[in-house]
Amino acid sequence: MRWSVLASGVLIAAAGLLSACAGTSGSAVDNKVRMAPISFNEIPGWNEDRQGEALVAFRKSCPRLTAGPETKIVTDGGEKIVTAAEWKTICTAASGIKDGDSPAARRFFEENFRPLVVQAPGKFTGYFEPEMRGSRVPSRIFTVPVYRRPSDLGDGPYYTRAEIEQGALKGKGLEIAYVQDPVALFEVQVQGSGRIHLAEGGVLSIGFDGSNNRPYTAIGGVLADMGVMRRDEVNWPAIRDWLKRNPQDGREVMRKNERYIFFKDTRTAAAAGSQGVALTAQRSLAVDTAFTPYGTPIWIDTQRPVAGKPGQLEIFRRLMIAQDSGAAIKGPARGDVFFGGGARAADWAGRMVGSGQAIVLVPNRG
Repeated sequence: MRWSVLASGVLIAAAGLLSACAGTSGSAVDNKVRMAPISFNEIPGWNEDRQGEALVAFRKSCPRLTAGPETKIVTDGGEKIVTAAEWKTICTAASGIKDGDSPAARRFFEENFRPLVVQAPGKFTGYFEPEMRGSRVPSRIFTVPVYRRPSDLGDGPYYTRAEIEQGALKGKGLEIAYVQDPVALFEVQVQGSGRIHLAEGGVLSIGFDGSNNRPYTAIGGVLADMGVMRRDEVNWPAIRDWLKRNPQDGREVMRKNERYIFFKDTRTAAAAGSQGVALTAQRSLAVDTAFTPYGTPIWIDTQRPVAGKPGQLEIFRRLMIAQDSGAAIKGPARGDVFFGGGARAADWAGRMVGSGQAIVLVPNRG
């Protein structure tokens, strides 16, 4: 459930123009896409990856996959139906592998799946789980409310971001907490989840619980159109810096994105994706579920920023698991990488936007 400025993701994201990774259902576009078979030994980096990490993430999806309903996966031959019983066979095999045994995990994926190259240009961004300071009660410092899902929220357009920020929901008892920084809350809304370090002590984990059904607008594009920064300079750290230096204008820019996210107390130490499972740093991927269903293993071949070194990139090849979705994650080779929490994750996610290739692993059982 992320957007991408993500993401929720994906990111923070889409370093380009702030794409979005907070929850969404499948895309309505035509999901026909060309796929081409490839062998595992033809995948650059496959034998060097630690597939054991991906297997841990995959097993988190198994309870959802084995509970049904059946899964439809786009293939080179059209579409493959994978039943809950078939997933159970695969997941049973996965459960017998010890954590950290990457050679065994690699054999598991090779024996139970066949790789198909998506014949479309790949685009990969990143997202992370941000943190902010707050309180259960309002105060002179903590004035910005974090709202839970309203009971009268339906499928149609609800109040806009501006209307909500101007008090449309005030006094309805929807406040989960109050935070100090409106930019930080906007960031959490774009990411789809976050953690609030409470003044009373402890940490409150919040996760996506619906939106106001308004359109998402990437504010990086808004700032570029304003001439504030060049499009090739747009990334989340630059956007955040501008918003904080220009609080009044920044508020109006953030309101250009009418979509507003509501949260729930997830009572968990880990961020959860749209599939409803805990996300795994650098192994969970937000995808367009019109093409790629949750639980699908996907090999991505792209680049990511070198942490702490602006302008430098490094190869990023690894097996990911589709466990999240995003409002701006559209297309068969579009992915938003969940980088976890902390400063390094924020740096990766805030600057990542890369081309590359996606290889989908399709179950070969049944």
